[in-house]
Amino acid sequence: MIKAVFYKNNNGFSGYEISGHSGYAKRGKDIVCASVSSLAIHTTNILDEECSNVTIQQNNDRGQIIVDLKTSSSLSDMLIRHLILTLKEIQNEYSGYLLVEVKEE
Repeated sequence: MIKAVFYKNNNGFSGYEISGHSGYAKRGKDIVCASVSSLAIHTTNILDEECSNVTIQQNNDRGQIIVDLKTSSSLSDMLIRHLILTLKEIQNEYSGYLLVEVKEE
């Protein structure tokens, strides 16, 4: 299962961690994994390019990406909100393969 955890505080989103493998299909044919990976990479690339004070860690073997925002902005909050919304739609269609959580800090 892929687990996507988003961290939120009073100032907005402070980051997220997406990790695991969905197990929906064989490697290279897994549409759940491909969808989540594409969305995560797209959002993370924009945050890296457009926002300051972003730390990104990736471990491809573990299927993991960790994004830490030192300061949030209206752009980073909007991007993360839309990532959560889209991932929740995937979760609704493929429950058991993706879990999306928002944790208040």
